[in-house]
Amino acid sequence: MGGEGNMEKLLDGKTILITGATHGIGYVTAKLFRDLGANVIGIGRREISISGVKIVKVDLTKRSEVLNFIEWYKKEIGIIHVLINNASVNSRYSIFNITLDEWDKMIELELTSPMLLSKMASEIMIQKGIKGKIINISAIQSKSPLRESLAYATVKGGLISMSRSLAVDLGKYGIQVITVVPGPIYTKSDEVPEDLDKRAATLLGRMGRPIEVAYLLAFLASDYNTFITGTEIVIDGGRLISRKPDPEEITRGEV
Repeated sequence: MGGEGNMEKLLDGKTILITGATHGIGYVTAKLFRDLGANVIGIGRREISISGVKIVKVDLTKRSEVLNFIEWYKKEIGIIHVLINNASVNSRYSIFNITLDEWDKMIELELTSPMLLSKMASEIMIQKGIKGKIINISAIQSKSPLRESLAYATVKGGLISMSRSLAVDLGKYGIQVITVVPGPIYTKSDEVPEDLDKRAATLLGRMGRPIEVAYLLAFLASDYNTFITGTEIVIDGGRLISRKPDPEEITRGEV
C-alpha cells in the first residue's frame, strides 16, 4: 500500500480492541490504528506504554482475568466498533509429548478468550446499533501444519470455524466476521536477517512484515469493508502454494 498520509482518517472515531497488542503484529497494528484516528484499547501480557493507546494487562490464559476485563470494559468503555482477536503464542508439541497444561493454555488463549471477547463485542454492537467487525487472526499452520505443532494448528483451525459460525449468527445485525490468515511474518525484531529473508519459502522471495498485515487489518476495520464476512483472507506471500522448503529456523519454531 502507499504511504500512511493517504489513509490519515481511515479509522477516525472508531473504538477498537486489539488483543496481543504489546508484541508483533498486534503492537504494529495498535500504533497504525492510533495514527489512523482510532481510539485503541490493547490487551497485553506486559505493561508497556504506547503513546495514545490504552494498554490493559490481562493474562488471556486465565479465564477469571478475561471475565474481570469484560466487566471493566462494559462499565468503563462501553462501546466497540472493531474487535481483533490477535493474541497468540507458539506451541511446539506433538501428540506424543504435549501436556494437558499446554493444551488447556492454548485452548483458553486462542479459543475461549476470543469467544468470550466476541460475545462481549457482539452484545455491545447490537445494543448500540453498531454494524461492527470481529476479526480473528489465524495462521497458515491451520492449513499446512509444521511438525510438532498439534495445539497451535488445532486452535488456529478452530478460529476459522469460530469466525464462520459467528458470521452466520451475527450477519442479520450487520456485523461482519472475518479471519485473517498470515503466513511467515517476521516479528522478532524490526529488521529481518538478510539471509533468512533470502531463504523464505514464499513466492515473493522474502518474509512478511507486521506492517503489511496491519495495513490489511486497517482496510478490514474501515468503512471501506462492507461486504466481506464468514471467510478467510490469506496474507502469506504465496507460501501455501510455494513448493520451496521452509528455512530450518521456521521448521524448528525459532521464528
